[in-house]
Amino acid sequence: MRVEVRLYATLAAARQDLHAGEPMTLELRGQTQLADLLRRLCIAPQAVHLAVVNGRLVHDRTHLLSDGDRVGLFPPVGGG
Repeated sequence: MRVEVRLYATLAAARQDLHAGEPMTLELRGQTQLADLLRRLCIAPQAVHLAVVNGRLVHDRTHLLSDGDRVGLFPPVGGG
């Protein structure tokens, strides 16, 4: 199955091959949970504050992804 993933802010900055919000398409095998996707991308679960799948906020890291899903991953935001 294929999913489109977009990384934002510091999650994208950690990758030299990607700009923030730029889509990447990943080919996944079998049943894949959101947590599995994070492992594949080498992203620590605590580094992701918000996960959005097809425009909906997903809190459950065991959420099963489906072919064609669009996933956005956002880190915690700081500032002042």
